[in-house]
Order: sequence, then structure tokens, then C-alpha cells
Amino acid sequence: MIDGFTGISKKYFRIFILSVIIFSILLCINFYALFSSMKQNIIASGEHDVIKSATETNYFLLENIDAIKLASYSIEKMMDDGESSEAIEAYLNEQTDVFKNALNDDFAGAYGVFDGVYLDGIGWEPEDGYVPEERKWFTDAIEADGEVALVSPYLDKLTGTMMMSISKMLKDGRSVVSIDVSLDTIQNITEERVPDGKGNYALVLDKDGTVVAHSAASKRGESYLKGNGTFGNIVAEKLFATEDNHFEVQYNGVRYMVFSGKIGTEWYALTVMNENSLYGPLKIIYFIFFFVMIFFLGALTALFLRLNKRRAETDNLNTQLKSISAIYAVAYLLDLNTDTFEEIISNDRIRALLINGQTHAMDTLKLVMDMNIAEISKRNIASFLDFSTLDERLSTSVTVAQEFLNSDNRWCRGRFIVVDKNSDDTLRRVMWMVEVIDEEKRQRDNLQMLSETDRMTGILNRGGGEAKIREMLDSGRSGMFCLMDADKFKSINDNFGHGVGDKVLIAIADCLKKSFRDNDIVMRLGGDEFAAYAPTVLNEKVGQQIIDRFFDNIDKIEIPELGDRKICISMGVAFYHPNDEYSFDELYKHADHGTYNSKKHEGNYVSYYTGEEY
Repeated sequence: MIDGFTGISKKYFRIFILSVIIFSILLCINFYALFSSMKQNIIASGEHDVIKSATETNYFLLENIDAIKLASYSIEKMMDDGESSEAIEAYLNEQTDVFKNALNDDFAGAYGVFDGVYLDGIGWEPEDGYVPEERKWFTDAIEADGEVALVSPYLDKLTGTMMMSISKMLKDGRSVVSIDVSLDTIQNITEERVPDGKGNYALVLDKDGTVVAHSAASKRGESYLKGNGTFGNIVAEKLFATEDNHFEVQYNGVRYMVFSGKIGTEWYALTVMNENSLYGPLKIIYFIFFFVMIFFLGALTALFLRLNKRRAETDNLNTQLKSISAIYAVAYLLDLNTDTFEEIISNDRIRALLINGQTHAMDTLKLVMDMNIAEISKRNIASFLDFSTLDERLSTSVTVAQEFLNSDNRWCRGRFIVVDKNSDDTLRRVMWMVEVIDEEKRQRDNLQMLSETDRMTGILNRGGGEAKIREMLDSGRSGMFCLMDADKFKSINDNFGHGVGDKVLIAIADCLKKSFRDNDIVMRLGGDEFAAYAPTVLNEKVGQQIIDRFFDNIDKIEIPELGDRKICISMGVAFYHPNDEYSFDELYKHADHGTYNSKKHEGNYVSYYTGEEY
């Protein structure tokens, strides 16, 4: 009996041991799959954060690049007009103040060499022996041959600030305009995104491996490509040798994950994370759980079955959420009965704004949306988020949607979807979802642009242009409205033919596109009549710069069939100020008064409407 019992016990023990081994293997496989899934999520989050930082840094650089382009154009115009060095220096002084106020406090000043003379916008007097043509801001601009040059950043040891010059050679090939900017904004962006944990860093490198910004501020100004064998050198060499946006490096026996995002074409934003900090908590949880379960086989078996089922559900849910998250950036389940909400899909910025926890869903949603949409869309979204009308709007439909521009200037679509209703047919729960539709809207806008474009000249036609201006006026965007036509255009058609007349119209349209800014509205009204609207331009001083540029381009029109005959434009200008409330038709009449007055003068002429008789 004993031998038989022992035999049976050994049999079940072997089955038990085999079961433990098999179960342990299955448990390892199960948790490894979960570990891998979480690892990929961490990597995806790291890539997203560094790309976002790179985008913010790139926007900062583009602001200053636009500033140097504007300054170079204006100075070239002054030099063409024979302006004195004193006038150019006065312009540099003026633009230094303008850029500081319009851009940011990082702008340090404008200066340059013009016709061999060094001029400074902040009144700095060069020391004896100072040769500007030997300075890097000058030589880099000459080498760039008319393109904007980002001169290698350097650490100002006196102030402890990273500085950079942005330069551009003027069209004479020997004059250079340059601005100095502080890179404190880039440093702030970098410090804000450094991950929590020991051994984690965030930094920005330029094309030469120089540290532009670093979460450890003392590292700024170091050249990582020159520090052979250092940690920074290893990271920089691997960065410039690979095309991957994330890679691993090892230093002093520690492995690091590096995430990179390109800034423009020559800089990089990097996040360096210690893998112990990155994956350590996951590994600890995995091993503790595994060994505890070995001692509690029964509980382990039940837990395994539960985890296996949960893993399947999680994978299925992740698949569904990935499908949804590919379309929607934010999704919340709102319970209108209890005024609570539940997160389905979100991001760190939105979570940080949810100060009321899981309650006060209506007020919280309105607050978050108000802080994350552009000013131009706030009125429409406020109406759309009115919960008091939601039952009525969803009474005959399962969903309603509203497009808006978010705070990052990307088009989105907010949507309410009915989940279920109360017994009295009122809404109980709805899903609130936000979809990024920037690409879709661009495609729609492209089709709309085709319908709004004048086929001959390629600029907006009357219907498209007027609609955009009316929209700007309705949203309170003040600006300058210009109305113009070509003098004696009929005689061109009569004497030279309509083909030559068409060339004149196309040339005028090209001058409008060259002279006005990218966000200005230029359009052909019909025949030889054209119009333009420049938002934020509210006085004659600023407006005259644009108009002078336009007239200068008109003077340069050359049409062989016309011989020496010049194209002349009569223009009327009216300003729509912030407190004005009249219609576009009234604004048109104001500018038309100016055009009528300009017709009394020979050559290119502009008249400003002041509300008084001319």
C-alpha cells in the first residue's frame, strides 16, 4: 500500500513539477509579450515628445529667419534707392526695437556691413582692430551665397547665455546683414522635456556637434564631436552615423536609449534615457510577480488564466484603440446624469488641465477646450459645447461635429456621439472625441482654392477673395484694404490686342504676390481691377512700405510688345480698425474713393481714405 501510494504521489509530483515548468514558461512568454508591448509604447512616447520639442524649437528659429529676410529685403531697397549709411543705421535701430517687441526677448540686435561700412543697430562701437569681414557671421553669410546662414552658436561666458548669429548676404554680394539672438527659449524648451529619473538628459545639437541647449546647463557650448571617448561624443557620433530616430548607446556599462528629432535640416533635438530608468520598474514588477506566483501555485494558475484572458482583451482593446487613436487624438466618455467623465484616449497636456478630477465634466470640457483652441475658433466651440442644447441637436442624429483651429494652428474636428439614453429619451452618456483633420482640410481647401482662383492670373477671384476678407472682418481681424486698377488699360487692348492685355494682367498679379505677405489676401476683381487685404497693417507708415514695394515691382514690368510704355496703377487704401463695425461693402466704398482720387494723378499713385473729402 505504501509503495502504491508512493508511486501515485511520485506520479502526481512529476505532473505537478511538469505543470510548474510549463506554467512558468507560459507565464514568462505572457509577461514578455506584455513587457514588449509596454516597451514599444514607451519608445513611441519618447519619439513623440522629442519630435514635439524639435517642432517648437524649429518654430523659434523660423521666426528669426523670417526677421532676417525682412530686414535684408528692406535694406536692399534702401541701398537701391541710394539711402545714406545714417539712414540704414537708423533703420537697424528701429528694427531692433520692432523685432524685440514683435518676436521675443531673445532678440539681441541687428547689425551688418553695407558697402564696406559696419553699422550697428544697438549703438555698439567696434574696438580697434575689429575687422567685420573676418568675423564668422560675415564669412558664413558670404559662403551661403544669398541663403540665410545659421552661424554656429557660442556660449557667452560673461552672461552664461548661448548666443547665435543669423546672417544673410545682400544681392550686391559684399554686404551682409546679421542679427544676434539668445537661445534661452530653446534652453527652456529643452529643460521642460527632460524625463524624470537619474541619468536622463535632454539636449539640442547643431550640425557641428555643438551643444546648443542641455538640461544640464553647464554642458552648453561643448563640442561633442571633439570630446573623444566621452559620453557626449559617443552619442553625437552615433547620431550622425545613423538615420534612425532612436538608437542605443553604452557607456561605463550602462545602456541608454536615445530619441532624436530633426530641427530644420541641420540641428537635432535629443532625449537620452537611462534604460534602468526607462525599463527598470517594468523588470522589477515582472520578476517579483513571477517568483511570488511560484510559491502559490493554485493562485498562480488562476491568475495565469485571468492574465491570459486579460492579455487577449488588452490586445483586442489596444487594436481597437490604435484604430481609433489613428483617427482621434482625444476621446472621453461623458456621463451627463452624474456630470462625470472617463478617459478613453488623451495626452499629457490635456491630462494636466483636468484639475477637477473625474467630476464636473461639462465645466472641465469647456475649460480644456478654451485653453487649447485658437482665438478665432472660440466663439463657434463655445456654442457647440452648450450642453443645454445637446439633447435637441442629437434628437434625430447619433452624432454632431464642429471643426476648429487648435492652439497649435492645426485643424481639428470635435464630435459628440450618442452612447445611450435615459428612459425618457434624454441623453445619458455621450462620447466626446477630437480628430486631427489638418491633411483632410488641406485637401478640401485645395479644391476650394481651385474654385476661388482666377484662372488667368492664379490669384483669388472676386468671390473667393471677398469671402475670405468678409470672414476676417467678422472675426475682428483689422487691416489695410487696397483697391487698384491699371490706368488706360483699354487702350492697351485696343492698340496691342487682348493677348498683350492678358500679359499685363498676369504681370500685375505677379507683382501683388511678390509685394504682399504670404498671409495677405490678393485677388482679381475682374477686368483690370485688383484688390488686396493686409491684416494687422493699421497705419500709413507700415502700409506705405508694402505699397512702395508693389509700385517698385510694377515699374520693373517688361512686356516686349509694349516697348517703352510703362504700366501705371491707381490705388485707393482704407483701414479697418479694431473698433470698426461696418461691412465689407462700406470698406470697399472707402477704398474706391481713394482709387477715384488717384486717377487724377499721373503714374503710380495711392490715396488713403481718411473719412474726409479729397
